[in-house]
Amino acid sequence: MELTLLAPVSGKLVEISEVPDPVFAEGSVGPGAAIEPFPGGLTVLSPVAGTVRKAIPHGGVIETPEGVHVLIHMGINTVNLRGAGFTMLVRPDQRVEAGQPIVLWSTDVAQIEGFALCSPVLVLGAKQENISFATPGPNVEAGKPFLTVKLPHLS
Repeated sequence: MELTLLAPVSGKLVEISEVPDPVFAEGSVGPGAAIEPFPGGLTVLSPVAGTVRKAIPHGGVIETPEGVHVLIHMGINTVNLRGAGFTMLVRPDQRVEAGQPIVLWSTDVAQIEGFALCSPVLVLGAKQENISFATPGPNVEAGKPFLTVKLPHLS
């Protein structure tokens, strides 16, 4: 079975190994890829349909009906902003559709504080070799196919 994730924001495609944070780049959190978003006032979209399992200002986890957990992390070290620049549109246990707005993000706040905007999207429990870009790049548009994940355990 394949799962297609939509791009949560528009921007430049980034291999996970190129994310400017060693924890993400080494795959310690999980496999996936990232987007270097075009700055400004962004509406962050859910990459999949499912249930919100974690909703914090700079990120969240959505569980698909098949039990796949997808983590979205907006920016690097943006936890240090303590929510500044983010407006949550969802809450834990809320059902969301793929492409549904989940966060409003004013990237100016992160940029002024010197934080990178690069935003990882990870598929927890998958293997990096089973993840590929769904678009040839170099850019992706919010709400359009971003990643394809082969999920052999769901076939």
